[in-house]
Amino acid sequence: MNLKTISRLILFVKDIDVVKDFYHSTLGLPILNEESSDFITLDGGGCQLSLHKIPPKYASDDIEPREDSYTKLVFQSDNVEADREGLLKLGIRMKGIHRWKDIVFCDGADPEGNIFQISNRER
Repeated sequence: MNLKTISRLILFVKDIDVVKDFYHSTLGLPILNEESSDFITLDGGGCQLSLHKIPPKYASDDIEPREDSYTKLVFQSDNVEADREGLLKLGIRMKGIHRWKDIVFCDGADPEGNIFQISNRER
């Protein structure tokens, strides 16, 4: 087997427009393409982030942070403290800052409760 990199992450979402606005307008990921109203791809730097609309029969109204999820998107930040404050001012749900050795990180939740993290860790 010769798998080398993760090229794309797909996040299944209920309201694709709200989640697209969050990752594009709030977090600054450029839109690569909008293949349809149900599938949008953003440029995450070394990896693409695709948003795939969940069919209504499977969508949940639960937007509480999914602390029990097995998935977390991590965004590199040069200044976690400042970025956290900026996100809080925008009304984004953010937790406290943690430190481990030289690594500074903080978790937040997108509009549908998907957990993301900002971290000064580079790759």
